Amino acid sequence: MRHLSRLAALCGVLFAHPVLAAPTWAGAWGYAPADSSAQDPEQPAGTYRYRVRLTQAGDAMQLSFSNAEGDRPLAIAAASIASPSGPLGTDIGGNPVHPIRFSGHLGAAMPRGHTLVSDPVTAPFHAGQDVIVSVTFSTPARPGRTNLGLEMAFAPASTGKPVFTPIQARSYLSLVSVRAAQAPCTVVAFGDSITDGFLALSPQTRGWPGRLAERLAALPPARRCGVVNMGISGNRVLREGRAISALDRFWRDVASVPNVTHVIFLEGINDIGAGGDRGADAVTPEQLVHGYRQFVARAHALGIKVIGGTLTPALHAGYMSPAKEQTRLAVNNSIRNGRIFDGVVDFDAAVRNPAAPSDLRAEYDPGDHLHPNDAGLRAMGNAVDLNLLAPPK
Repeated sequence: MRHLSRLAALCGVLFAHPVLAAPTWAGAWGYAPADSSAQDPEQPAGTYRYRVRLTQAGDAMQLSFSNAEGDRPLAIAAASIASPSGPLGTDIGGNPVHPIRFSGHLGAAMPRGHTLVSDPVTAPFHAGQDVIVSVTFSTPARPGRTNLGLEMAFAPASTGKPVFTPIQARSYLSLVSVRAAQAPCTVVAFGDSITDGFLALSPQTRGWPGRLAERLAALPPARRCGVVNMGISGNRVLREGRAISALDRFWRDVASVPNVTHVIFLEGINDIGAGGDRGADAVTPEQLVHGYRQFVARAHALGIKVIGGTLTPALHAGYMSPAKEQTRLAVNNSIRNGRIFDGVVDFDAAVRNPAAPSDLRAEYDPGDHLHPNDAGLRAMGNAVDLNLLAPPK
């Protein structure tokens, strides 16, 4: 009995103190890979620099590089991280450079279709911090085109001091994760060009997901979510467009993100616009809703909640028509009322013209009648009800 009393007393001491949760790896930045074409310029062997803004704090960092949709095998000769020397650009000045290793090696092969994950780099990182990631390829590469102003630069291999020139291309860096003492939730922003960041607020913020990250960063620590932007300009839900379909890339661009708890899904306008007005080539509301339900089923199987976004106005965009607009309206009605998703963000209501609801507000329309401008993207980021992103209990 005396031994039992001592054990009970010991248990009382143990349970009187809270058990600290183990650190968690969580996504802090993302850039979904997309295909290149023969029209995209080939780059010689050399070094790419990417400026990324972290949306999650931690005491270590891990990088993923992707050749998932590349047209050739690649070889990484070296990779590193450093702090930028100024508020803009990719220059690192004389700041310390921290080499990145892959299974203990400074370089690694990256065959077509493969993703390469680095060893962790232990150092303190904070939300909102900009980091310059450099990766040197010893092989020529053909990065896919992009219409996004992510700050990046390239320097061809040289025996002298490398000279970096700004470029616009899809990043081979696809995911940045951090080891966080507290990571209540991680949100993947999933969609097409409007999520990708076309006409984005800034190269670092990258559109409405960046604005959402700013809002989340202002919450108490127990409510802060990291945000990973996995939009691809031209992507479709049901079939291959730019990159593989949304349904197929769920596993690559959502399930692979550590600690993912929520997805905000905004996609479908490219399916409608690229289809016909009627007949077999037309995409129907029922087909898109079926695709949405398939996406949600994949997420729910992993315990991930999906918040659906209504499709933003586009009647006078080049690939739209009155018949396609009716499809958009029907899809939005299903999103709002069809119990497809775990919650809804009414992006349509946030940016539409009250006097002409099939059009963007004039102050949000850059002229292509499809992609909201900076002010419109900010309005979209502000439209997300943060209560929808409450950490899992």
